[in-house]
Amino acid sequence: MLAGGVIPAGQEVQPFFQPIVSMQTQRVIGYETLGRHIVGNEIRSLGPFFQDPNISDETHLGIDRILRERAIERMSAEKNGAWLFINLKPSWIYRVYRETGMLPTLQFIDKHGMDPARIVIEVTEEEFQGRLEELTQIIEVYRQRGCTIAIDDIGSGSSNYERIASIRPKILKIDLKILKKSATHDGYKALLDSFSILSSQMGASLLVEGVETKQDLHNALKAGARYVQGFLFSPAVPELLPDSAFEDMLKQEIKLYTEQQLHRYRSLFSVQESLNDLITAEAMIGGAEDADALIRSLLGRVADNVVRMYICREDGRQISSNFSRTEECGWEVDEKFRGANWIWRPYFIPNVLRMSVQGQGHLSQVYIDLDSSRPMQTYSCPLNRDHYLFLDLFV
Repeated sequence: MLAGGVIPAGQEVQPFFQPIVSMQTQRVIGYETLGRHIVGNEIRSLGPFFQDPNISDETHLGIDRILRERAIERMSAEKNGAWLFINLKPSWIYRVYRETGMLPTLQFIDKHGMDPARIVIEVTEEEFQGRLEELTQIIEVYRQRGCTIAIDDIGSGSSNYERIASIRPKILKIDLKILKKSATHDGYKALLDSFSILSSQMGASLLVEGVETKQDLHNALKAGARYVQGFLFSPAVPELLPDSAFEDMLKQEIKLYTEQQLHRYRSLFSVQESLNDLITAEAMIGGAEDADALIRSLLGRVADNVVRMYICREDGRQISSNFSRTEECGWEVDEKFRGANWIWRPYFIPNVLRMSVQGQGHLSQVYIDLDSSRPMQTYSCPLNRDHYLFLDLFV
């Protein structure tokens, strides 16, 4: 570690490179450049230097430019087309361009003959005080030159959604270590899922960093990560690695993940088929008592992981009581849910329409139950033209 206030000499800093791997090809597709302070045979992180508030912004920026140019010079000599991911603070981009009308990174690219299409500008997490509209226009200069734009540390708090929407990145980068610190295990998986939806809706690729274990890799796969990065593969190193360095391991883990998911979904579809068989004829439901009577007829025939049952109309209004499984394996009936309306849930109308058109049940994606905080799925099926049965299952 650097001692507080120590400023490294320019000749003592060198860029190191952490590989970024494509899940699509299982090959190394690029590197994030990270600064190191070389003192004799000792290699020290420059993180404490860049985070030291007692060192001026100009000094930070000067060292960062040295590292950037050396990284670009090193990567320009590579003919394999690997990308170079460069971290830039929004405040640096904003201030330098406003003061000089120049972007040093583009000057380094021209100086060393680097193809701009191989450069990924990572806009880092930082509380930005300038005008977002101006920042967006400046970042557009990089994009017009052919660089790819990424947003770093999505979900950390500073990379807010307004900035994401304005900048329109092609890569969204999230750090599993940050998510694990800020949420429960189930909560961080839910956040991963939400970022997967965000990236797909924006037409951006998801890059998951901080992948340290094979379970992290599986979680990244489940979230739809196109690219991954972390100590499971390699720390930042001074030399570039063969493109195929992790290919065998990734193919093996992808095969294992695929087998696990296929087994899981086969089991779920088996549950769905058994639930479909429970409702063999159109049910006659005149009111709450009829709805409760139908559910009572099913209590002894549903699987053990069904923990809640109720019946709703297509307008979202619940007709039946809530039937909830107790710890003693009995059932508790709660009439106060009669009349509750679930139309506010975003999936309700699409699911009802799907069941109405297809005439069969539907099994939802996994979500986190609000009451128990456990992973859950909901199976729903049509009872007649107006009523639908819902069963909540623990996964």
